Amino acid sequence: MKKYKKVQVWIARNYPGKTPQVLLFEVIQERGGGWHPVTGSVEKGEALFDAAKRETEEETGLTASDSQWKDLNFSYSFEGRWGKAEEHAFGVIFPEMKAKIKLDPKEHLSCKWVGVDQAMKILSFESQKRALELFSCYLD
Repeated sequence: MKKYKKVQVWIARNYPGKTPQVLLFEVIQERGGGWHPVTGSVEKGEALFDAAKRETEEETGLTASDSQWKDLNFSYSFEGRWGKAEEHAFGVIFPEMKAKIKLDPKEHLSCKWVGVDQAMKILSFESQKRALELFSCYLD
């Protein structure tokens, strides 16, 4: 059986002199509930990096230059609602954040910025925690 491909995107704001924060979304119950980073499916013929950029823009309204992105070189497999999946993790760092986050009410109830330690406490999946751990190495 073919695996479908997904991306996981960690978004951080990292202001000089302040503790870095990551953006988490409260997912609606029909989509599994809980707090998660941006996630989404890779479209047919789409590169993983392009999917990460597209999903970030669709789910948040944010765009970033290629230099702001980090490929976390972390993928994992899981059994999803539509069968076997493989998800690849990316991160994007915004040195300044002035834009308002747009929410898709079909996917998310709310969002919040939290420190890495707090995010680790409220994430449900070990794979997300591992990706965040890798991403946190880029946040000084």
